[in-house]
Amino acid sequence: MNRNISLLLFTACSFIVTSILGVTFTPTSVSAKSATSNRVTYKMPEHFEKYLFLNTDMVTIANPQVTQGEAYSQEDYLIDVDTGGSYTTKTRFDDNTKFLTSKKGFLFNIFNWIGTLGPIYPPDVNLHELERRIEKADIYSEERRELTKQLGEIKLSARLQALIEAGYVKPEEIDDGRATKEFVATILYRILGETRPYHGGIDLKDSEDIAVRWAVEVGLPGFPVDSKGFLYPQTRLRMEAGPDDWLEEYAYQRLFDFLTLILPGRKTATGWEYYQLSLKPGMVPVRYTDLIEINGQPFEQNRVYAVMDTVDYKNFVRKVNQYATPRFQQILDLARQDALKPRAWDWSRDLIHHPKFAKEVAAYRKNKSAKNLQAVYQAVGKHYNLNRRQDSAAVIKSVLDNVK
Repeated sequence: MNRNISLLLFTACSFIVTSILGVTFTPTSVSAKSATSNRVTYKMPEHFEKYLFLNTDMVTIANPQVTQGEAYSQEDYLIDVDTGGSYTTKTRFDDNTKFLTSKKGFLFNIFNWIGTLGPIYPPDVNLHELERRIEKADIYSEERRELTKQLGEIKLSARLQALIEAGYVKPEEIDDGRATKEFVATILYRILGETRPYHGGIDLKDSEDIAVRWAVEVGLPGFPVDSKGFLYPQTRLRMEAGPDDWLEEYAYQRLFDFLTLILPGRKTATGWEYYQLSLKPGMVPVRYTDLIEINGQPFEQNRVYAVMDTVDYKNFVRKVNQYATPRFQQILDLARQDALKPRAWDWSRDLIHHPKFAKEVAAYRKNKSAKNLQAVYQAVGKHYNLNRRQDSAAVIKSVLDNVK
């Protein structure tokens, strides 16, 4: 197996975190012909934590952050600076996406995500006077729009200044540019690099930056690596690997979900801790389509929605619900453990010649028994955060049999 194959096995969807330890389930794979004559395969994975899917709307937080100062959201800011006075649905979507994927927008949302930093205003700014002038001005006047825009920019600058004084961003790094992968990684590494340090071993072809490699190791959404080892760090976050630099709101949203729900994302006086989560009624912490294949391909690559009307699919959904939902806390804990682990990037270095696995590798190569294969698989999964493609005994067997 060559290096490219190793990298291909590493590449996987973000916000998928894995472990060999923990919730175990006898994996099953059931195939059936659907009404559409497609071959549908339903899989109950052994490690459900690899398929964990969460967002903040799906959970209740028992220890929410106590925020400092007034609540001021991204939408509040965009309404304030909308000098055209026509904040339509399309304008809202376009402006939100552009702002969310910009440096200032990303930093604004980082400020709100941290929650414990208060805005820092210049000493000569009198917010109460400015707000009084806004209230006094005619609601449809140009004066009111300009004053409201001024208020929005002042509030944004005050939040950026708080991040500067906290040491999370440098003044010269702030401009009207894009929040690229490299920029995002740099900021987050400053914030969380001590809590979740970089283990090393991520050999990107197009970046030696530690923060960027850290982001890939952690598995931050928006940082997929292609099969050749390229990340394209000067492009904005995307959920799919490649050089395209499109406006993609979803990747940034998934990033903040990951920071909040998987990493220790609650700032305290002494460091960072985990939010305590519980599933809301009716929520299931997995996407069913991640567990099925259509004609041998993942559902995302071959979307045949008609299968969702079949009895087999409905029975499968019921089975997943019955298993995953009551085990949510176990699955979440394992996912969080995995996010702290190193990655297996180069199989030759990280398994075959790694001293930690020398005993298990030697034992397997002596007689190639299923028992010894399982021992290697267990040891590797305990140490590394294996992704979906890596996490199987068959993959480990292929590595042991073919990698020098």
